[in-house]
Amino acid sequence: MTRKSLISVWVVPCALMVLPAVAQDLPSTTAYTSPPEAKPAAAGEAIPVGPFLFSPALQLSWQDRDNIFFTPDNEVADNVYLARARFLFELPIYESYVQFSYTPQYRDFKNYELIDKWSHFATAAAAFQFASGVTLDLSYNYVDGNLETREVDPGGELLFGDPGFIKQEASLRLGYWFAPRDGLFAEGEWTNVDYDNPDLFFPYTRLFAGLGWQHQLSELLVMDLRYGRIEFDADDYPGVDNSFRDSESDELTLGLNGQLNAVTSAELRVGYRHTKYEVLPGDPPTEDYEGYVANGFISWELAHGSTLRLDALRSDYPSNFDLNAYYVATGGSLMYGLDRGGFYGQLRGLYQQNDYELPDLTTGIVRSDELLAAGVGLGYRFTSILSLWGSYLYEDRDSNIYEATYKSNVFTLGLVIGY
Repeated sequence: MTRKSLISVWVVPCALMVLPAVAQDLPSTTAYTSPPEAKPAAAGEAIPVGPFLFSPALQLSWQDRDNIFFTPDNEVADNVYLARARFLFELPIYESYVQFSYTPQYRDFKNYELIDKWSHFATAAAAFQFASGVTLDLSYNYVDGNLETREVDPGGELLFGDPGFIKQEASLRLGYWFAPRDGLFAEGEWTNVDYDNPDLFFPYTRLFAGLGWQHQLSELLVMDLRYGRIEFDADDYPGVDNSFRDSESDELTLGLNGQLNAVTSAELRVGYRHTKYEVLPGDPPTEDYEGYVANGFISWELAHGSTLRLDALRSDYPSNFDLNAYYVATGGSLMYGLDRGGFYGQLRGLYQQNDYELPDLTTGIVRSDELLAAGVGLGYRFTSILSLWGSYLYEDRDSNIYEATYKSNVFTLGLVIGY
């Protein structure tokens, strides 16, 4: 296995997740979104600054939303204005790189007064590959946000959260290829969320550690088998004991990462997880979660510059609803994209079901949500650094708990200047 082929396995999937210019990907739901993940700079998409490659970008967008609070009735409509800059620096080191990205963001509503209009996103990442067969990947992410609730709750229980939060993530992956096609790896991740208003969602800390075997199926495709251990600690706060939400999980998963063939790529992980809760006298009768988990996508390059991408999700997530410690999200999405000439567009559909375990104390109903979303986007790239785009996104969450039901329509116009 060559050094070039190994680094390509990890870079190619990242490049597939973000289109050439920032913010051209249509969001999967009407939730307020974070900036797209930074990717290593491609040829012609950066400005040389000494030893660094500098990729600046500016996004300006306007949104018309008919339900800014995601409520079942008495919907409040408003316009949202957003300005987001990105400053991305990368230091290439042969087949390795070091990268730093900072994104300040200003968001304001026409009528509603946000508590804090500024959000900040910072990322530091490094990938090193050594001649001995050792690989080392490091990353750190910092988010100082408010409405980007999927950063706190990826499954979508939490919808609108004006009080701010701070999220930090740090990860490490150490690999060793002891044979041309086989290797071992160890990885760890630390996540900490601190919420200004714990009534919306409790602060928490999540630790992950994993060990596994990796096998190179082809020059651009790696398979791995991984055992993972997760410890989740929900913070207590005055008057609220969240210890019943603490959990420990063991999982065994199979991962696939890279190019399956000339037109098909995948970044997919599937397996089995057992999440355990220690139920003490007086705690809600929470049962352990045991079942399959899945997360990732398969993408196909079609004719005439079009792509088709299928995403899948199955996971248990911590819950802040009533006395539930968790809920289980199951779903998928299908996206068709076209990039031809100066035009690029997307069609997207999503279905997700969130199932809870314990009944609501008020109604006695065990909550279950069905989420449907559909959207279309179209843009035009005037030059390599200037593009204009518009999108429409519809979302419908049908829940047997009335307060969790909502419908939302979002129209967006955006301008992107930069790489």
